[in-house]
Amino acid sequence: MRPGLPLILDRLHDVPAQVVSDLGDALAQNPMAAAVFGDLSAVPPAARNIALRRFAAPELRTRFPAEQHEAIARAHVANLRAAHAARPEDPRIAELLHQLRSNGAEFEDLWSRHEVVVRRSSRKTVPHPAVGPLDLEREVLAAAGEGQPLLVHTARAGSEAASRLDLLRGLGAETDATRD
Repeated sequence: MRPGLPLILDRLHDVPAQVVSDLGDALAQNPMAAAVFGDLSAVPPAARNIALRRFAAPELRTRFPAEQHEAIARAHVANLRAAHAARPEDPRIAELLHQLRSNGAEFEDLWSRHEVVVRRSSRKTVPHPAVGPLDLEREVLAAAGEGQPLLVHTARAGSEAASRLDLLRGLGAETDATRD
């Protein structure tokens, strides 16, 4: 990971933020991202790929409303296809594609659509067991050619989600020691 990114994450204390590779490998997350999306520090680095977790661990799908499943899956696949188009000979991409293809027809069906997208922003609702649903806007901040975008999730000022993020931030200090 580029050296400046952890410094930026440390300064984004009031919003969930994480650094991912262009393949969807979660490289780092701030405490708010761990509180909202789950702490990945205990997950082995090889198992931190967002797309692989989405397709290989169906129980994680229950964290998002059913009406968002297809859009989330399509976005992961289209983003991966963009990385593959940029580096078709990359062995890491080939291995990831092999893993994803071995997890059932859903990925293969989406891959066969040939959609290519590099996401810059999106909206999602993240159900949270402690504070309730969080309606978040995601901005993808990317340095040209680096392949390590910074994902920043925000809630509209004054919204219920903003209040819930504030509550979650307060709870974070109390629950950090007990989270898996």
